[in-house]
Amino acid sequence: MRQIQAPTEMQGIIGYLPLSVPIDEDERIILAREEGYDSLAIDLALKPPSASATEKILLLGFVIGAIALVIFLFPLNRFFKPTPKNLGPMSIGGPVFEEFLSISTISNQPWLKALVEIDQLYFQEGKLTEAIQKAENELGKVPEKDWETWQKVYYRYWELLSDAVRVHVLKTSTGAYLAKHPEDPFANYYYAQAFLTAVDRLHSLDPETQAAYRNEADSIVQQIERTCSSLTARRKHPEAKDEAPLLMDLYRKLRLKQAKLYVFMWKLGGYKEDDHADVVFRDNALAICGSDALSDMKEAKVLEASIYTHILDRWYWFEGQQIILGRKHRRKYIQQQLDELEKELEGGGAQ
Repeated sequence: MRQIQAPTEMQGIIGYLPLSVPIDEDERIILAREEGYDSLAIDLALKPPSASATEKILLLGFVIGAIALVIFLFPLNRFFKPTPKNLGPMSIGGPVFEEFLSISTISNQPWLKALVEIDQLYFQEGKLTEAIQKAENELGKVPEKDWETWQKVYYRYWELLSDAVRVHVLKTSTGAYLAKHPEDPFANYYYAQAFLTAVDRLHSLDPETQAAYRNEADSIVQQIERTCSSLTARRKHPEAKDEAPLLMDLYRKLRLKQAKLYVFMWKLGGYKEDDHADVVFRDNALAICGSDALSDMKEAKVLEASIYTHILDRWYWFEGQQIILGRKHRRKYIQQQLDELEKELEGGGAQ
């Protein structure tokens, strides 16, 4: 049998404690007054203030406004800027090798067979000249109506010509292709590349030659503008979701070429300043480099830094302000912009 233990002393005491009874509001007020509490404090304790629905809405609006103001005045990219990345040249990608393709695929697509042979010569055997010759032999047999079918062979051919710095041949080939397909991104890119490479070697041009080069540069700029608009439209298509990153990459590279063409046009006039008509070329280049599409691109920052360097080199000590991108700026501001760009580029290393 279980034995019942006698209650301990503590248990006995607890067993005889009286039950607690809640104190009503009047009694609490009397006790609080006896303790010396202020009447206002008593009222607040018994009936804490509550905000009305209107006050809550106003408070929410104030918080949202404050958050928006902080985001506007202190954007994250001002303090946490991404590491600048290299765009690199426009390319169809790495080499296409025969072992990764079926025999039926190659035999049914002559252009693919030619591309495999060209890539083998260049990427496997390191024979740039022979690869160019192979491409020229194959493309020489292609009728104009089939140029688009063979476009990837053309693209690789232009890559090889660019690597070999065959500027005249590159410009001639891309120019012929653009005559049939004016908004092809690769053709526009490599045509602009050939033009910029050629003019970079020129010095001390007479006024007539300068005017001719400026007109040609302006023509290329307008053609790239139309091509970029076409790429933007393609990116918006619902079925272009998978190729959107590729289209954006083409867009960025074309915009960078466009900015370089604007800088060249500004250079032809002697890097003019203030209210000179040529300043629009400089500002267009700065606007492209500072756009969201190129904000983290290393080449764009290098070009932007070179523009600011040219501005500072021609800024005389007695000049107070200059109009840049439609706004007046002091020399100190431009120097700060250049210093920030150089820090970003140094932080990016050799990417």
